[in-house]
Amino acid sequence: MKFLQLGLITIIITSLGLGNCNPIKKSDPFSDNLLLLLLLNSFATARELDCTFSSSGTDSLYDDQWHLQNYGQLGGTTGEDARVKPVWDQGYSGNQVIVSVVDDGLDIRHEDLAANISISTRGLNLFNNTFNPSHSYTNSFHGSAVGGVIGATGGNGMGVRGAAPCSKLVGVNILEKSTIFTSDEYRAMVNESGRVFISNNSWGSPDLYGWLWPSSSLWQQGINEGVSLGRGGKGTVYFWAAGNGANGGTVASPTLVDNANFDGQANYYGVMAIGGIGQNGMKASYSESGANLWVVAHTQGNNASAYTTAISTTDASGGFGFNAGGTGGDYVFSNYTRRFNGTSSATPLAAGVAALLLSKYPEFTWRDVRELIAYSARQNDAPDTDWTTNAAGLKINHKYGFGAIDAEQLFVRAITWTPISASFKTETMNTVSPGTSIPDNDLVTGANVSYPVTSSITYVEFVDVEFTSNHTYFPELRITVTSPSGTVSVLTELHACRNPLNNSGCTSGNTSIATMTGSSTYRFGLTRLLGENPNGSWNIRVYDGGAGDTGSIQSIRLRIYGR
Repeated sequence: MKFLQLGLITIIITSLGLGNCNPIKKSDPFSDNLLLLLLLNSFATARELDCTFSSSGTDSLYDDQWHLQNYGQLGGTTGEDARVKPVWDQGYSGNQVIVSVVDDGLDIRHEDLAANISISTRGLNLFNNTFNPSHSYTNSFHGSAVGGVIGATGGNGMGVRGAAPCSKLVGVNILEKSTIFTSDEYRAMVNESGRVFISNNSWGSPDLYGWLWPSSSLWQQGINEGVSLGRGGKGTVYFWAAGNGANGGTVASPTLVDNANFDGQANYYGVMAIGGIGQNGMKASYSESGANLWVVAHTQGNNASAYTTAISTTDASGGFGFNAGGTGGDYVFSNYTRRFNGTSSATPLAAGVAALLLSKYPEFTWRDVRELIAYSARQNDAPDTDWTTNAAGLKINHKYGFGAIDAEQLFVRAITWTPISASFKTETMNTVSPGTSIPDNDLVTGANVSYPVTSSITYVEFVDVEFTSNHTYFPELRITVTSPSGTVSVLTELHACRNPLNNSGCTSGNTSIATMTGSSTYRFGLTRLLGENPNGSWNIRVYDGGAGDTGSIQSIRLRIYGR
């Protein structure tokens, strides 16, 4: 089961099919086929056309794109944006950087996208088994909106511009499939990985269930191959939406549901999970927190009581897509929308910023890019009480990861960056099986397990925590991990839960990890310990916040990634 995320709207895709979707009737099949033939013939050249961009050029809707340059024009905080303009003014706009848009298709004929469709890299349509990634359904638009945030053509006098307006886009249409197989996930991750610099994934596990969703081994294999073999061994850089399921209530009265660590794709070592902040720099109420977050980027946020301004980007052309033309406060011209939102729009903004970096430093590896983004991130929402500093001196926050992505500071940091030359190590520690009972209805003492680590790794890049428990109601657990340096990470906390099998509330006595996943073990991911030394004594503490359901900590195993 997968989902197609339309801003804040989630459509569950199952094997029952998409009965409410209408196939697009191609009015000009000859033009479509000719365009595709020209693209296929050009792949042999293996080089994109060079592109230049001036930030002084005009795009008719650019003033609405506060996420690129916020001067308070739509009620936001001046300067609360991705800080891309200073980088554009240095002459970098994503030239020669290929970004894969893994989504529900990509409108390769769109007036503001066509010039930036890759001519050296083949698209992939897993819905109809062709190289043409275009949308097949009239209500599909998501991938074209994502593509516009990354790489809509800049300075052409029309519409919008992307964060990297000279980057090149290649579409992978996976989300229009009614049933997505693990083999589809694998193919989507490795499509043209030899040429793809960045893979954007504004999708993932279903939102608002409070449920655990492990990733498949075949999808993991795709990521493993992408980071190790992609781009001639430098690695494809994967961006993943953190998810929109944090709040099951209202903006004014929130109810905690999802954590980004519940998504076994967003919490994998090879991806960067991206959360969302609004034009005031604060967490969007729906954006999922988690110890696996890398950074946050701008999208539709909220004040204390209501949502604020969303993102302007490309929509599927004509009468197709999200914007029917002037309805719901949207643009009259339906090739664009001003209502794109969610971590779906935050993620491509971060991907676009990374494309700017790689247009100047194409030699950087996936590990260089990740760490530069972390070390250059801006501490947004500074008064938030969750901010702390890890042992490597990095500011960290469960809501914001390392902070807000900042293109200007990313380039400043890159000037003095020494590329990572040390080999990437993975060391799986011994399993500890304490069998410790978790005290019932106790959020004070909890159950504690000490976990010793002796490793050749002295610099953490990522940590997996494999947690095994037979507790009969996972949603009432709070689990924390404390590193040898004293950094505390929260893996899960008490939250609301809904069973996706029957769409009703989760039941006491029958909502264990095994009920959710088929296994009593679940893997959590930790990014917050970047740069720390993992050697020494770790502590895992588990609290039970409700009466009646019980269980024990059966086993724990850590896997350390680093150098």
